[in-house]
Amino acid sequence: MGIRDKLERLVARMHDTPQYNSQGAVLFVDLEQKKTLKKYLPLEVLKNFLGGRGANMWLLYNLVEEERDALDPEIPLIFGSGVLTSSMPSATRGNITSKSPDSYAILDANAGDYFPSFLRCHGYDHVVLYGRAAAWTLLKIAYEAVEFVDAAPYVGLDNLDMAAAIQRDFNCVEREDMALARITSSGENQVLCSGIMGGIKAIWARGGGGAKMGSLKLKGIMIHGAPKDLQPVQPMAKYNKVIGKKIIGTSVIKNALKMVGTPFLYKPSRVLCALGTKNNQQTSWKPTLDADNFDPYRPGMDGCYLCPVHCRNQNDMTPGAASGWGAAALKGLTGNASYDKAQAEVEHGKERTYNGIHNDGKFDQYDKGDGPEYVTVGKFGPMIGISEPEHVLRLNNILNDLGLDSASTGSAIAWAMELYQRGIITQKETGGLDLTWGNYELIEKLLFMTAKREGFGDTIADSARAVERGKYPQEALDYRMTVKGLFQSDPHDARILKAFALGLSVATRGMDHLRNRVTLEINARINDDPAFKTALYNGTVSAQPNSYEGKEYAVRKCENNYAVGDSVGMCRFNTKLFNSPTLPDLNDFATQLTSLTGETFVESELDEIGRNVTGIERMLNFRFGLRAKDDTLPRRWFEEALTEGPFAGEKIERKEFDGMKSRFYALTGLNAEGTPAAEWHEKLSRAITGFAVKVELPKPLPGAPERTVVIDEPVGDVTALRKALLRKLPEAAADLNDSTWNVAVNGDMVLSGEGGARIASGDRVSLVPIIAGG
Repeated sequence: MGIRDKLERLVARMHDTPQYNSQGAVLFVDLEQKKTLKKYLPLEVLKNFLGGRGANMWLLYNLVEEERDALDPEIPLIFGSGVLTSSMPSATRGNITSKSPDSYAILDANAGDYFPSFLRCHGYDHVVLYGRAAAWTLLKIAYEAVEFVDAAPYVGLDNLDMAAAIQRDFNCVEREDMALARITSSGENQVLCSGIMGGIKAIWARGGGGAKMGSLKLKGIMIHGAPKDLQPVQPMAKYNKVIGKKIIGTSVIKNALKMVGTPFLYKPSRVLCALGTKNNQQTSWKPTLDADNFDPYRPGMDGCYLCPVHCRNQNDMTPGAASGWGAAALKGLTGNASYDKAQAEVEHGKERTYNGIHNDGKFDQYDKGDGPEYVTVGKFGPMIGISEPEHVLRLNNILNDLGLDSASTGSAIAWAMELYQRGIITQKETGGLDLTWGNYELIEKLLFMTAKREGFGDTIADSARAVERGKYPQEALDYRMTVKGLFQSDPHDARILKAFALGLSVATRGMDHLRNRVTLEINARINDDPAFKTALYNGTVSAQPNSYEGKEYAVRKCENNYAVGDSVGMCRFNTKLFNSPTLPDLNDFATQLTSLTGETFVESELDEIGRNVTGIERMLNFRFGLRAKDDTLPRRWFEEALTEGPFAGEKIERKEFDGMKSRFYALTGLNAEGTPAAEWHEKLSRAITGFAVKVELPKPLPGAPERTVVIDEPVGDVTALRKALLRKLPEAAADLNDSTWNVAVNGDMVLSGEGGARIASGDRVSLVPIIAGG
């Protein structure tokens, strides 16, 4: 069944008018046939999955054909804004969702800036894209009007030039009366570590969204016209002031994020010796990349649509530029934004020395820009052996223009550098490139080669899939720092921090901290108050960061909170548990959801919705072939102990890790294969596809440890059910094809005419071995 058939079946369950106050439409876009369709999601989607990330997953589950390659145009790419996006302070975010070409799991990335808010204010909650356009296309949305515009003039343009050309050609200004989601040359060339840009720096980064969008020959989506306010709800406006004060009054926001941005995290990670260095061969690096060393080049801060925080640090290394914003902001701080006591008073006092990258007084467009974030500092600092802040700033600006995910790109380069260091690859494979650690000129050159897939850049462009695409030998996988095929997102080495390690292993999109990172695990005030910590995570969690005890409670609670945050459109840094216990929480979200939609929500209900979102993601991953064995960590973290810092000797003990993961599964409601257990699975299936048939098996089968499997693909008869079982459990094909297993429907054995034996949602089916005698 192709996507158009699946879409026809899906829209029959959708509506022509909004189902609740402020609901936006789903815009289905067939790029191949240049057709559009507008429908509204059922109310039950809001009640079970909210919007944004959660509703995106609902749409993907109903439309995806799991056997197709991720870059097949029949696999949709879905943009979705949160239910509260543009309506609540710091709710500026939206997700893109698909099957990932970069990993083996779901593609799901989150970004803010202005595009998600403009999309929602133009009347759309989601845009579902499928089919390959005949020629490069720009999709132009202006309220009710949707146009397919020839994008030939923009092919080959990177981020900065693309935005400038659109502003010129359509007489508009980005962030005033236009918002633009676009790919660069790297997306056009289907670079697997390319993202979709939503501004100068904003990027849907993880999973290869740029490559996916490029596979559809879609250069950009332009929202044209100043945004209109959604229906005003007075109680919401009043409580928004409470939420705004809660955000701005939090220490980590007021003293760190508003002043220097996320690079403030570098120093505490360095002091703890928990920085991934040289592809995680080491865990410490130089103080030259502490946040205050960027002070001389920071002219100010920027932020997303109507967000009070403005956490995005800008940079300008050109002569005469303003500088020093936030200088000394972190000195002597205590609380969430603090460092250890010995480091709190340290200030480097770095001077402004940059005179062009070649020290020749020549400057170009990459000597100013937005960022970097902490991830980029880590991935293009210690991870590849770079120690100068000016080098990191320039590489950050190049990455933003080329539309490359700094996490996966930096990790792919670090992986290559370690392989080069060990002689697994040589200059024969690199085309003469010297991949020694810290070789700045090589790294800058390699970024441009990667975007164009030129020379060895073609290998980096294949990201974590370089071995399976024949670029590296099999032994290279021993040094690949991935989970589920996705490179680690953050710079932390989690061999010390067992909650971090568990979170990275079970994260649904791969090795990514933004799914569930338990940042407060290293907050002394919380660890010194066991009762408060127990209440915070709904379970007893050890105060020792290197203990395995109770970490499942912390990761589970964070997963719920963050899944809800993504589904309402809230920024992760302004959500409770990510940086502070006092930031907006599920109760705040419930209050505003009730005010905006007219539907009643309570905190406990949202907590369960968060679990539902990760549940549907695990069901999707199961369809993509992932099992419990994929909830693991890189070999290095199990086999190589740390050699430096206060936790020297730490590694991940496999037995302890397996126990911690099993407890997480039980707490979450997952079976031994890491997918929702039968009762929950059946409930989710009814909410997702409207169809659920529980099939009892005569014995445990590969992929079905409970002797039960739930079929949620609508089938009409026993013959179709057997085929659906094979699709669901391909690893159990030998057993499922056993001709001696009969089918019983609601207790009645089907002994002939299986094609005429009807199946309906809610039926109970058993596979029964024939009992023969003589």
